[in-house]
Amino acid sequence: MIEVARFEHCVCRKMDNCHQLCAGAFMLAERGKKVKFSVRAGEQVKAIVIDGCVCNDNDKKCDGLFLFLSHQRSAAFLVELKGGDLSHAFEQLRFTKEQRPEYIELVSTLASNSGRKVIEKSFIISNKLVSAVAREQLENRYQIRVHRILHCEATTKIPDLRDYLNFTDNR
Repeated sequence: MIEVARFEHCVCRKMDNCHQLCAGAFMLAERGKKVKFSVRAGEQVKAIVIDGCVCNDNDKKCDGLFLFLSHQRSAAFLVELKGGDLSHAFEQLRFTKEQRPEYIELVSTLASNSGRKVIEKSFIISNKLVSAVAREQLENRYQIRVHRILHCEATTKIPDLRDYLNFTDNR
């Protein structure tokens, strides 16, 4: 069971979501950018609203988090839904991962409850296409590795983070 304790009110639900970022139980959306996490039998996923729920202050924070748990693995996927300012997206992801005690608490709780190390990955969902060179420059500047910058617009297929559960995938 994925336990989020004091942040349960920040979890997206199938119906009656009070958070604008939630587009169902397993989907986050903002200004035309969407990302989902498909769930299979024997797996658990929680989509959690970070910006405006888990974290309500003026410090940097990313938009959301997907927590994943199965019999074999557990994962935490940070998500930033961003238009064009990718520098800011890198900054938000890094700050959330390294400075936000709420994020650290959620990952620690998942690790304790699953009894295994949590695989952590960061994703940017953007309508901007970025070259590998530009991405590497941003990663070096902000000292954070972003697993993927996924392209999403109203006319494109919604990215599914399930596709990135392969933990041997380096990029």
